[in-house]
Amino acid sequence: MSGPVQGADCGAVAGAARGPVSGSAPGPDTGAIAQANRQQAMASDPTASVFVSASAGSGKTKLLIDRLLRLMLPRLDPHAPPGEPTLLPGSPPERILCLTFTKAAAAEMAIRLQTRLGRWVTLADAALDSELQALSVPATPDTRARARALFAQVLDMPGGMRIGTIHAFCQSLLRRFPLEAAMNPHFTVMEETEAALALQSCAESVLGTLGADVLATLAGQIGLGDFMTLAATLRRSPSAQPMLALAGTQPEQAQAVLCRALGLTPAALRMDDATFIENACTGFAQEKALREAFCLLEKKGTEAIRANVTRLLDWLALPPADRAANWQLWREGLLTRDGKPRRQGLISPRLAKEHEEIAQLLQDEGERIMAVEDALNARHLARLGTAVLRAAAPVAEAYARRKLAHGQMEYDDLIHRTLALLRQPGAAWVLYKLDGGIDHLLLDEVQDTSPEQWRIAGDLTEEFFVGEGARTVDDGPRTVFAVGDYKQSIYGFQGADPEAFRDWRNRFKQRALGAALPWREPELTVSFRSTAPVLALVDAVFACPQAARGVVVEDEGDTQGAGGDGAAPRRGMRHVTARPGEGGRVELWPLEEAEEEDDAQAISPWQPAQANTTRQSPRQKLADRLARYIARQLAAPAQPGQKPLTPADVLVLVPRRSPFVGMLVRALKEQAIPVISLVRTGLADQLAVQDLMALCAALLLPQDDLTLACVLTSPLGGLSDDSLMALATGRERGEPLWSALRERHAMRPDWAQAWTMLETLFGRVDYLSPYELLCMALGQLGGRARLLARLGPEAAEPVDELLSTALRYQDQNPPSLQGFLHWLRHSQEAVRREAEAGGNAVRVMTAHGSKGLQARLVILPDTVGTPKFEDRLFWTHDAQSGLDVPLYVPRAAMAVGLTRKLAEAMRARAVEEYNRLLYVALTRAADRLVVCGWKPGRTVPPESWYERCRLGFERAGAQPRGWDDDADTNGPGSPAPADIPADTPAAQRLVLEELPAPPPSRLPSRPQSPAPSGPKAGAQAPGAASALGEGSPPPLPPALPGWVGHAPSWRATPPVAEAPLARPLAPARPDDAMLGPLPPARSPLEVSRISPAQAREAAFRKGSMVHALLQFLPDHAPDRQADLARAWLERPASGLNADEAAALAAKVVAVLRLPDLAPLFTPRARAEQRLVGVAGAQVIMGQVDRMCVLDDRIVVCDFKSGRHVPRRVEDTPVLYLRQMAAYRVLLGQIWPQKPVTCVLVWTEQPRADVLPAALLDSHAPQAAP
Repeated sequence: MSGPVQGADCGAVAGAARGPVSGSAPGPDTGAIAQANRQQAMASDPTASVFVSASAGSGKTKLLIDRLLRLMLPRLDPHAPPGEPTLLPGSPPERILCLTFTKAAAAEMAIRLQTRLGRWVTLADAALDSELQALSVPATPDTRARARALFAQVLDMPGGMRIGTIHAFCQSLLRRFPLEAAMNPHFTVMEETEAALALQSCAESVLGTLGADVLATLAGQIGLGDFMTLAATLRRSPSAQPMLALAGTQPEQAQAVLCRALGLTPAALRMDDATFIENACTGFAQEKALREAFCLLEKKGTEAIRANVTRLLDWLALPPADRAANWQLWREGLLTRDGKPRRQGLISPRLAKEHEEIAQLLQDEGERIMAVEDALNARHLARLGTAVLRAAAPVAEAYARRKLAHGQMEYDDLIHRTLALLRQPGAAWVLYKLDGGIDHLLLDEVQDTSPEQWRIAGDLTEEFFVGEGARTVDDGPRTVFAVGDYKQSIYGFQGADPEAFRDWRNRFKQRALGAALPWREPELTVSFRSTAPVLALVDAVFACPQAARGVVVEDEGDTQGAGGDGAAPRRGMRHVTARPGEGGRVELWPLEEAEEEDDAQAISPWQPAQANTTRQSPRQKLADRLARYIARQLAAPAQPGQKPLTPADVLVLVPRRSPFVGMLVRALKEQAIPVISLVRTGLADQLAVQDLMALCAALLLPQDDLTLACVLTSPLGGLSDDSLMALATGRERGEPLWSALRERHAMRPDWAQAWTMLETLFGRVDYLSPYELLCMALGQLGGRARLLARLGPEAAEPVDELLSTALRYQDQNPPSLQGFLHWLRHSQEAVRREAEAGGNAVRVMTAHGSKGLQARLVILPDTVGTPKFEDRLFWTHDAQSGLDVPLYVPRAAMAVGLTRKLAEAMRARAVEEYNRLLYVALTRAADRLVVCGWKPGRTVPPESWYERCRLGFERAGAQPRGWDDDADTNGPGSPAPADIPADTPAAQRLVLEELPAPPPSRLPSRPQSPAPSGPKAGAQAPGAASALGEGSPPPLPPALPGWVGHAPSWRATPPVAEAPLARPLAPARPDDAMLGPLPPARSPLEVSRISPAQAREAAFRKGSMVHALLQFLPDHAPDRQADLARAWLERPASGLNADEAAALAAKVVAVLRLPDLAPLFTPRARAEQRLVGVAGAQVIMGQVDRMCVLDDRIVVCDFKSGRHVPRRVEDTPVLYLRQMAAYRVLLGQIWPQKPVTCVLVWTEQPRADVLPAALLDSHAPQAAP
């Protein structure tokens, strides 16, 4: 590894960073790959506990799979006598537990494992031996048999391999041991929106019961929204639970703890503020000296100084009560705006030099006032903190009772309850019953593990290294395997603590070495993802001490394991690429700046807008430039040996949500580039969802003209602005827009279409649930098609999410449309898109969501921001009580010395995590990286990504390059196009690149053409060219053979025409017009009091019950059939009253008594018989209700429960005739010697129609022409 960062010479670091770029050889680096293989083999050793530090792109998932395979496969016994090799069996798969950070990671790992095991089943012995040897597994018949059997063994496990998230593991553990955990085994996990609304409901019910003193204190300092956020934070924090419990039972003790934390006494807190300030205004030691000093300054000072000093002398002349009332005058006279002692305006530099004692006196008094302000603020914070705890405690208690009553839990509850379960006295029994115990634990992404999750892992493995639990099982010792990267710990807002990464590594190490078990700490630094320029920039960026904070950490001491195979202590950062010579490029663009006229337009509120000034903002300029740049990259020819760039190869990363994301998406769409935004956005913020919400609001209150106008001009209404104005301006004064549309809709087609939709929905709004109403608007009335036509295909996902949300809402609440709209507006529902769901589109997402992803071209556009952190809630520890104390500071002016120190520490941690987030963003790039941004003001913040990268580019020796040098294409040195924008900044880019080595030619050569006249081409070899593109151009590629560019003969020959069978047809389900028109439906007048959807549902439910009775009643004695049918129909689940059940039972029994159906209800008959075959040119897949194979014929029937019964057999609907004819053809193919009798049974009359053979022949499936 490279030398230390602190105090290192930047030039030396830069040289090390540039090394891989210029001296790379083409093709994979065998040395780097060999190094990676050695480290991965060490890490996957199944006999050792391992803690792996895996840099980005180093093959972490492959390592996990290798570890799992080596654990399950046999291996040689290291303790066997020499010359007598002995195989030890592998670990049973059910005794291995693998915990990952995300569901996607767990699914990917399970799929990779299953794929690899499935391939082993069919591999030849030689190929399988090669794979086993690559895993350091001996290739013997026994190991081959074990490897091939693993696929079936894992497949037969209930639920498969135990690979999942820690929350999923906790959920399964609590469900399996509910008695030990003292909880409901049928609990459900609450979603984020449901939990937030439930907490709000509890808070609203509790706040009204609080005392007037608590409410008065809260109302003056904190708003309701801030209180809800604070209450949710306190409720989720395990550290806050003891203080909440104390505040709920002993509020005086809680206040005493707060006072001690703030350096106060309860007695001092009982003094009112006026008395406290009055005491501070009188009797202070410097009063006399200050009078004398001010008198001197009044005589010798400037006019401004005399005016200020006069005010202060006037204050000193006031009585104590008036001094206290005018305390701010004294404070502002001696302190600056930022709360520091003032000199300017009180004493000139000359007087300060002549009278140093006066300058010191002013400094001392300023510090005394600061102490008084801190003490006053501490009193306010203590009172406010007590009120917050007294209000939050009953809210948390009420919320806990609500969850208990509803059998609900949150994701954080899963962790807390599991930890409590594992730490109770009976935990050993729980671990033993957990599939007989766990012998091997694998942890993924451990840098993002919270302290509570670490404790769960520690409890699960505590017995691995202690006493009898440290046994050596048949396949070796019990082991712990953890893999992560300190540099990629970016989820601090979810509780991840990077320091816990190092702490638990040392704990596991001490446990393993204390039990004399093998321990390994390999470090994976070889990147299989990124090219040399990308890694050179990463190393150079984090060689700076400021950027290295929180990223590069020096490991103290030796990391050697018990076997001496650990990694050496690491200092600094150095990545190694496994892809040298494959080309690559990183660029730093100059920041976009606002022009002078842009600023004038932005700040002048007096001039009317003459243009779209938003388009002139620096952010919009950058979005437009990036869209043009990406379009050129996609249109550029590919470099030698590489595929052309596609939209899916482009990844745009931002540190957080911002308006720039929308600007960039719009700019890309204007360039006709497919794009998908994976930045999490609120469901109610989506345009399609807002249109549907406006539609629902207009249906609830048609008199709201503004909402109705929004609906009419939306894709759902389809009116243009001119059409809306024509409708609105032509109405009578005071006439609602709804009435105008109702009266005049026939005058224009677009008005008629909009009115038809609104009228239809308005007639159903009081009878349909929100889900049904939205389904009607989107489906039957064509709303989905219109939304997608105007907003694009990306609108489909928010619409589907809205439907799912409506379904979830009405499952848990009364299906009120007004309630649903209120719930949706106040919910935190979000549209969650998976990164793999984008298809071939440019992906725009946050750096947090990009973990585990990569792209050939990565763009970082929003790089001038600074880290954000919560600066209002701080935590300190009270040593006397041992409690963690929350301190809430609603405004910066109320901060005290303690909270200011805590804020500085929090800011430092936020900067460290921001640096780690930059590391994650940079290492997503495989081939190319672009860093750009816009200037936020006069200066760029030093902790911004842009400034970090700028220093890294300079340190790595990047060269300046003009915008027209290579036209921003994939191929450096390509001619410049003519469409480079005129507003291109004059500043040059910084570029660091490696030219790809030309691939070795396997094509036959041909005689070279005579050399052209003129200067000779440079004879320099391609590999000697500079990494920055300087020097001689590469030689011409070899000539192509003659067959290149001509279509082969097989491609010019058209394929032989075939007559494939059509897709399978289900005769009972109409498929367009293939089986004829649908039977007539019921008249809407018959169901005027219920909706069509409800009528269809009732008919379907009734038909299903009839079919079920006709299927099972024949198995019982005839005299019991009526009673059984009536009893079954009278169940509450059927939804029928006694009369309806009796009538339906009588109809079913009457069907069973029909003479023509007697053979179908004998023991020889079959019910619900499936039929599959080919009739004519069509594959038929069907199911007959009853059939019976007799000695002389076959009888088949199908029950029809519709109310429309034809008067004659000839009037039977064509659909039914073709259905029965298809069944007749299939049965005739099976029993050609027996005639087939087809019967249609109408359960409404009841009646059985035997269909004539001639009628069926005329409707039989036709053969292919």
